[in-house]
Amino acid sequence: MKSQFQAKLIQALANKKSNKGFTLIELLVVVIIIGVLAAVALPNLLGQVGKARETEGKNGIGTINRSQQAYHFERQTFVPTGITAMDANNALGVIVASEYYTFSTENGTASEVNAISTAVDGVADGIRLYSGRVQFDAAAGNYTNIVCQSEQIATAAEEAAAAPTDTSTCAANYSSLQ
Repeated sequence: MKSQFQAKLIQALANKKSNKGFTLIELLVVVIIIGVLAAVALPNLLGQVGKARETEGKNGIGTINRSQQAYHFERQTFVPTGITAMDANNALGVIVASEYYTFSTENGTASEVNAISTAVDGVADGIRLYSGRVQFDAAAGNYTNIVCQSEQIATAAEEAAAAPTDTSTCAANYSSLQ
């Protein structure tokens, strides 16, 4: 009986039509589904990459603002205009390194200073610009600062950010991050 069962099983398997592989319709459906998912996910992914790059700009301006406060606390003046934060011998004592931005100061006086980011290639990198300002109120004895972000992605290859007008107002087309 056992040999009859084995023989019938082997015959049934030999006669069975092979259903290996996928039909063309099944393959097309899978390709279409993957295409739709990619079309939805790709813009989101590229936006996240831009946001990650912009973090360097925010951190750089914030670091310069805090360093300016410490410098002023010790010397009663802010770092003079034109000293770049990328300079190894910079007066702030910090080196702000970034692949996507360069940083500098402007309008450094005894009571106020601006920090400006310049996008290395803002158009290609898809990044916004950042600027900051620190002011010292001698009468009150306190510091105020602001960090501003451009509302649009940089439109020129080496575009510099616009400086805030004071520590409560950003330049036109910029918004405060505080």
